[in-house]
Formats: sequence, C-alpha cells, structure tokens
Amino acid sequence: DTMGNSASSTKQSQLANERAYIRSLGDRYPLGDAELRKWCWCHDRLSSSSPPPPVVQPMPSASLSLLAVWSAVYSDYNPYNRRPSSNLQSHTSKNPIIDRENSVNQVLEAINNVEQRIFPAGLSSCIAQCALGISLEPKGHSPQQPSANNSDPFQSAKSLTSTEEISEFEESYYSIASSVKEYLTSNDSSPYDKESSQSQSLEEFLEGISASCGRRGSRASLSKLFAIASCNNSNASTNETVQPGRSAKAEASQLVRAAYSLALGASYLKGVASNKKSQTISWQNFVPQNNPKDMQSMIDSLINSAAKQRLGGGGLGGNNFGFDYSYPSATNNTASIANSDGTTTVSSQEFLEWAETEVPMMGSALPTFLHVLFTFFTPAAPGDGKEPRFPPSVAPLWMPSLSVDRPIKSTHSSPTSAFFPTPSSSSFDLFALSCTSLTLASGRWHRLFSSEANGTSCNRLMHSLLGYGGPSIVLIRSKDSSDKEKCSSGVFGAYTFTPWAHESSGFYGNSDCFLFRLGPDPMAVYRPKGGGDTGGMEAFGTNNKTSNQESETCNYMYFNPEARSKGYDGLAHGLGFGGTSDMPRLYIDEVLDGCRAASEDLTYEKGPLLSGLNDSNSSAASRFEVDTMEAWGVGTSQLVEDALLARDGQREDAQKKIRQAMKGAKGQFLEDFQSGLAGNKLFQHRDQARGRDGGCDLDEAE
Repeated sequence: DTMGNSASSTKQSQLANERAYIRSLGDRYPLGDAELRKWCWCHDRLSSSSPPPPVVQPMPSASLSLLAVWSAVYSDYNPYNRRPSSNLQSHTSKNPIIDRENSVNQVLEAINNVEQRIFPAGLSSCIAQCALGISLEPKGHSPQQPSANNSDPFQSAKSLTSTEEISEFEESYYSIASSVKEYLTSNDSSPYDKESSQSQSLEEFLEGISASCGRRGSRASLSKLFAIASCNNSNASTNETVQPGRSAKAEASQLVRAAYSLALGASYLKGVASNKKSQTISWQNFVPQNNPKDMQSMIDSLINSAAKQRLGGGGLGGNNFGFDYSYPSATNNTASIANSDGTTTVSSQEFLEWAETEVPMMGSALPTFLHVLFTFFTPAAPGDGKEPRFPPSVAPLWMPSLSVDRPIKSTHSSPTSAFFPTPSSSSFDLFALSCTSLTLASGRWHRLFSSEANGTSCNRLMHSLLGYGGPSIVLIRSKDSSDKEKCSSGVFGAYTFTPWAHESSGFYGNSDCFLFRLGPDPMAVYRPKGGGDTGGMEAFGTNNKTSNQESETCNYMYFNPEARSKGYDGLAHGLGFGGTSDMPRLYIDEVLDGCRAASEDLTYEKGPLLSGLNDSNSSAASRFEVDTMEAWGVGTSQLVEDALLARDGQREDAQKKIRQAMKGAKGQFLEDFQSGLAGNKLFQHRDQARGRDGGCDLDEAE
C-alpha cells in the first residue's frame, strides 16, 4: 500500500508539473491545453532521432509530411479528458492504436499526393520551414527511416487488449517528460528558458502553428503566406528562411499560385478524409489548371494595387476602401508599371493591403489546409461527409462543388457551367471568386440559371432568381465588339447576400454585396462605399424606398420586370445593381437590348466592369451585348437547400393563387349559366357595339 500510494503521489506530481508547464505556454500561445501538449510531443519527436511508425519510404526531418504523420500518430489522444473511456467511443476497434495506424497510412498517402501532384515544387518544404518554423535538419543528418516492426513500440502496442495495458502504454509513449524537465530546471525568473536551443526551437514552432493555423487572425496567416512565397521564390534551393517584413519581396505570381495550391490541397484532403467508407477521391480533379491567362487577371490586380500604393493612391485597408481600380487597364500590361526595373514583386505590406480589401478569404487558404491535414484524419473526425468544425477564428476556404437541377425526362445534358471548365474542382476562376466572400467560399454553388441550358433570356433569369431564399451570384460574359470604343469579351457580374424576395420599383438589399470584374483585364471587386444601411450576414436588409425617396448611396439591388407595372412606370425594366432606378450601374435589360455596365455610381466603388476599354464612362462605352449568363445559389449545402425550398414554396403559393382565381372564375360562370344569365353576358359585347354612335344595326348591314 505504501508503494502504491508513493507511485500515485509521484504520478499526481508529474501531472501537476506538466499542467503548470502547459499553462505557461498557454499564456503566450492561443492554443488549448490539449493542442499545446500535442504540438510539444510532435516537436519532441521531430527533434529527436525517434523513427516514425512503419511507413513506405524515408522522410526528411524538416518536412510537412513527417509532421502530418506524427500528428496522426498522436491523433485523438487526450490525457486531460476527465472521462478517458469517451476517447474510445469514436474508434472502430477496441485498441485505438490500430485505428491511429490506419489514420497514419491514410494521411501519408494523401499528403504524398498533395506534395507530388498538386503542390508546385518546393511549396511543401517552404510551408514547413518558413511558416511552421520547423528547424532545418543538421548537416550530415540522414532522413528518418521507418522502424522495423519488432522494434517499434507503437507497432507492438497493437496486440494489447486490456484497457489498463493500453492506458499504460499511452502514458509512456505520449509522454512529454523531457520538455517538462527542461521547464522545471529553468531559472525562476523565466518560466521557460528561451536561450536553450531546444526551447527556442519549440517557441518558433508553436508561434508558427499559432499564426499559420489562423489562431492569431487573418493578417498573421497572410503574413505567413507571404513568407512561404518569399521562401519559394528565392530560397527554396538554399534552405534559407525568409522572415516577412516591409523589406521582403515576393513575386506576385508566387503569392497567387501558393494560395491557389493550398485551396486545392485542402479541398482534396477534405474529400479524402470525409469519404473513408465510400468512393475514392481522385487527385486528378485537383491538379492546378496552370493556364497563365486565367491567373493573370488576379496577378495583375495585385501588381496594380502595389503600384497604386507606391504612388500614394490608396492602400488604406479595412472599410476605408482606399483603392481606385480605375487604373488604365486596356493595355493589360501592368507588369511594366510595377517596378522601374520591370520586376513584378510586391512587398509584404502591399500584399496585405490588397488581400484584405479585395480577396479577404485568401487569408484562410493556409489555415484551412493545415487544419484539415492535422485534424481530419483522426478516428474522431467525421466520416459521413459532414462539414467539420473549425476554430472560431478560422473561416474555411473551400473550392466549391457545383450542382445543378437536371429534369428527369430531359435528354439534353449541358455542361454544368460555361464559365468553369471541367473539372470545376480545380477551376482558377472559381478559386478567385471564392476568395472574395465567406459565402462564396463555403463549399457549394447550385446553378439556378444558365443561358446555354435555359436560353439567353433575362425573363428566365429573373424567374430563376425570384423567391430563392439565399445568397446568389450572377456571372456575365460580354460579346467581343468590333467597335474600338466598345468593350471586348470579358467576365463580370454581381454578388448579393440578400435574397431576391420580391419585385419592386425601388432598390432593396444591404451592404453585403459587391460588383466584380473577373477578367481578362485585372480582376477588381467594387464593394459598397458605406454611409447607408450597414446590413450584414446576420440579417436580410431591405430598402423599400420609392425611386423619388431612395438614397443613391444605398441602391444595392434592383428587380423590376415590365409585367409588374405594365411598362407604365417609366423606369428601367430588368435586373440591376447600383446607379438609379432609371439607369442602374450594372443593368441587364429585360429584352437584352439596353444592357450596360458603367464605371461609376454613388453606391459602389469606382472602377470599370467591362474589359478592353480606355478609362471612359460614356454611355456608348458602357453598353455591352450578352454572350453567356449564369446565376448560382451559393453558401453551405444546408443554406442552399433551405434557399431552394423557399423558392419552391413561393412558386407553389403563386400557383395556388392562380388556381384559386381560375376556380373562382369557373364558379361564377356556372352560377350565371344556371340562372340563365350566361348567354346575356356572353353576347353583351355585341349589344354594346350596336349601341355605339347612336346605334348601328349589324343585322341590317348584313
């Protein structure tokens, strides 16, 4: 009993010391206790010569794949859980070590596909070194080799059967006693000795995890993305870590390509992790579509923004909307104005200002990828396709999946989209639009209208949108005009969070909307200037003022078919955004004769929507002809489904009113017929005609 009490007391003391150590780290890093313990253990494994469990090939010490493997080995182990038995509920076998080994094999295969087939060369090592702060392996240090089955304690533990044996193994194998010992031996004035090379390495690693995984906010994540691009740009071969700062430079193309690749990698990993028991997810569908023309519009947008900031023309960030995208764009030769020496590099500050204003969801590319890699491949992760939870500080960026309603009896099968080539899961334009808004990046786009499938008709477009109870985006491709004063072919459109709930002679909606130009001229996003309804995603704002009362700074969205007023209201008839009710800024005419896209109004920021134009806001220059149009319902799968149900409900209500009206008319006719009045009413018009102009006898005329 005395020995048992002593052992128990020692164990309690060790646990208390460990919790004190974890709390000291928690004072500096925005991570939970269980997370901090996990990363301390993983870092200790990376820093030691401990071989990982049996894998298919050797791996370098300073590699993202090795960190992913150790993360999967640790998996869902949590000694701080007061109910240890609950840890076993998510496991398919009685021994959690078996399930964790399966997770290791799954994550290793997935990360290998990402590194070898989706990521450009060098990106993975730059993430490990420049973002996560994994120390480079010492010279002469060989890659960690797989262990033999008979010498690996993790492999041997698979044969354990009793809960006590498994718990005893876990306590020993997942121990962080060496880190705790260093903490206890440090001087009292500093809770953790930063002068120690090991502790300094851990500090850099934990800071890298905190910032890269989104725990320090979007700006910190964007700074890590800049560090990755800087590293991949000039130091991938020399293994020199580049710290982000005002003096650092990165190629604009490397920044865009890195974010794009991370989004593809995250969506692929999510598909693999959430389809554990169903069909195989093909990595071929997530290989980057490296078409320079597709990427160039976003690259040029970044270079334009950087040039404007150097000239003192913007870059205020936040809601000040300091950028003026009316920069000359007809030449599409922005690289020549970026720097005096002809280079296309941007500074960290220039990149941050551009990203936070134009593509705010780009800051989620790195956190989303890492969160999926480190948490989705655990036995406790959802395997039913449901979207997993993210920390409150991270809004995930997904490559949206496209869906469409196909009539059961239809023999014609049109492409899902004329704007996003197959496979759409790797479309760069889809990635670019997803970076502009949380809703657009939420995972699903459902096609409501397509001019290729439904015909080039504004009436059909308006019918598809009316009653849809959620956010939507309208995409337009203009025809290439032979007139030099008119636009060339380009893609542009508008997004709104507010549903198209009703027809109106005035504007409605709220400030959670924007206009955009996607290409081929530099990409641009024109958000509301502010000063009116603040709106937001928490409510569907409305602005039901009449055309004479409306404030032109709040003219967000306009839905006025001719049938509403029989054409007698003197207003524009069709779909519009911004401007006024007789001349919206972006206007799709109901008969497609007078479509226009102006460069300026009082609601949205200034800048051209059309491509291939000189800086002109003339009436002739703002006209365009529609080549292709599409409308999409966007958001999470649940949000899209609810919005489709709302539209179905509104359509059913409308049909019900029509049936009631027809039923009422038929009932009145039967009543008149039975009373003998039907005949008189049917020929009443003839009697009235005979009585005009003092009377005319039609029978005599015959």
